[in-house]
Amino acid sequence: MAAVDPLSLLREYTVNRREIKERGSQVIFDNTSFPKKAKTNYAIYRTGKEPKDFYTLEALLFLLKNVSLSHPLYVQKAVSEDIPVVRLPDRRTLLRYLGGQIDTSASIDKGAHLELGLPTTDGGSLSSRICI
Repeated sequence: MAAVDPLSLLREYTVNRREIKERGSQVIFDNTSFPKKAKTNYAIYRTGKEPKDFYTLEALLFLLKNVSLSHPLYVQKAVSEDIPVVRLPDRRTLLRYLGGQIDTSASIDKGAHLELGLPTTDGGSLSSRICI
C-alpha cells in the first residue's frame, strides 16, 4: 500500500463524495486513520515574518462541513469550538482544490513533512460520519 497524506485523502474523498468518519480525536478514511491535529502540507497564508505553518486535517474538515456559512459566521463557529480557522485568503483556492476544480495550489508544499496515516483494524466503523 502506498503512503498517503491527509490532504490527498481529504481531496480524493471530497471529489468522489466518499464518506469520511470521525471517532474521538481520529479522522478515518476507510482503513486509514489520522489524528485530527495532523498537519497537512497546505501552507497557511501569512504576512510579514510569521513562521511557515500548515493547516491541520481538523481545520480543513471543519471548513468543508461549514462551507455554506459566510466567512465571519464560519470563523465564529470555529473559534467557539476551538478549531483552527482557515484564513480568508486561502478559503477559495483551498475549496477549489479540495473540490477538484483545480489540480494544485501554490500553497501546497511538496517538501513539507507529512504525517502518514495508520491502518484501522475495524474497517472504520464509527459513530460520527461525514459525507461531503
